[in-house]
Amino acid sequence: MSLLAIASNPAEVLTFFAFLAIDWYVASAVYSWYRLRHVPGPFLASFSYLWVGRFAFGGKYLEGYDLATRKYGSLVRVGPNELLTDDPNVIKRLSGAKSQYWKSKWYTGFRFNPYHPVMFITREPAAHDQIKAQLMPGYSGRDNSGVELDVDSQINSFITLIRKKYITSPGIGRFRPLDLARVIPLFTLDAISKLALGQAFGCLETDSDRYQFYEAMEGALPWLSLTTNIPWIREIVYSTLGLKLFGPKETDPKGLGRSMKLANEEVRRRFAPGADEEEKSMLGSFIRHGLTQTECEVETLFMFVAGSDTTAAAIKITMLHILAVPRVYQRLKSEIAKAVKEGRVSKAVIYEGLRIRPITTHMLSKEVPQGGDTINGKFIPAGTAIGVNISSMLRSKAVFGEDADVFRPERLLEVDTTTQTKMQRHIELAFGYGRWMCAGKPIAQMELNKIFFELLRHFDFQLVNPQQPMITRSYGLFIESGLVVRITESTESTVI
Repeated sequence: MSLLAIASNPAEVLTFFAFLAIDWYVASAVYSWYRLRHVPGPFLASFSYLWVGRFAFGGKYLEGYDLATRKYGSLVRVGPNELLTDDPNVIKRLSGAKSQYWKSKWYTGFRFNPYHPVMFITREPAAHDQIKAQLMPGYSGRDNSGVELDVDSQINSFITLIRKKYITSPGIGRFRPLDLARVIPLFTLDAISKLALGQAFGCLETDSDRYQFYEAMEGALPWLSLTTNIPWIREIVYSTLGLKLFGPKETDPKGLGRSMKLANEEVRRRFAPGADEEEKSMLGSFIRHGLTQTECEVETLFMFVAGSDTTAAAIKITMLHILAVPRVYQRLKSEIAKAVKEGRVSKAVIYEGLRIRPITTHMLSKEVPQGGDTINGKFIPAGTAIGVNISSMLRSKAVFGEDADVFRPERLLEVDTTTQTKMQRHIELAFGYGRWMCAGKPIAQMELNKIFFELLRHFDFQLVNPQQPMITRSYGLFIESGLVVRITESTESTVI
């Protein structure tokens, strides 16, 4: 039958294009399967994004990736063009200073501004390195001698909130439980806003998510997780047109759009004639190092998303394990009572907390350069995205022993200095490596080095529901609830 004859019949036109679409899908699926057929993984993932989409939307990233690695090995296929590795040597190779790997297109799923990218999603290495050099004096604290005081002020606000509303007084029947999973993110959001803008959002002061930032993020994360991991959806949603239609806007009454308005208003104030060019904040540092107004707006907004949630996740999971393991809790309290701020046990607890669960379950994939590469003895063609299974890497039995699945900070104290340093460097890979290392690592480390010491110095904590202490869903970032505790004033002598 001729095309002219088909065109004269609408039903046949629809049938023709339906068969054409099916033929295209089958051909592309077969091609996708074939080019990486030598890498083991779930069969469905070899030609379809249904496998990863199921875990992404269902909040089961952590479980899905760990299951795949345990079943198929260190290098596993998790998508038609996506591989996952937990090999630290491969991770360093992907991210080294002289690596030819670019960030993959996966990163465009973190685009919030339709016109200007943030450093995090800048894929080309030279362009990324240039903007990172301008940002790092602010992130590292070199441009702001008051960084530590800013963090201290928010910890003091946290302590004040607990004393004001959540102290349970023994003997008089007054029980005031606190959901740490709700309040810890308020602390990290206030801390990053204080560091970034010079003023905190005031979440701890009001004991609330003042601008519904986390409320909006919790509702959006399943969809963000799904759209980020499925390429054709990602290309639509995070395109310039897609962000104009569906992206956050200053006019939004809550959530990311409301935070955007707060950040942009402060940026505009700093760029106004007569503004103090020496104002001490991360934003002030960005301006002094040559960022434009638009660059300052997008980078400041991104800090709220990445800088608050990931640190909060680390604090929550570490607190949960401290409270769940009496041996660790009592030993840490004893060290704090002796005022050993730099005590080896407290440092070990921080590292073990970072190790027992990653701060993010995103793949953070990099793209194989032209000419391809050989990974674990297998040739990987150019354009393939290779991501990191951070959770599996952090629970390596080869590095941490047969009990790597157990929260046991003592493991870092029972070994010689060389082995201890090796363990710590392995754990720090959770922050990335080389040119792609997380810019916010110094800030996160400062908060972690202080928060546990100060909370446990002032208070005693008890899990209210040890049978199910915290409910967790992983969408790349974590949504958590239920870490309810009973708090009393510390019975140890901890005044320094």
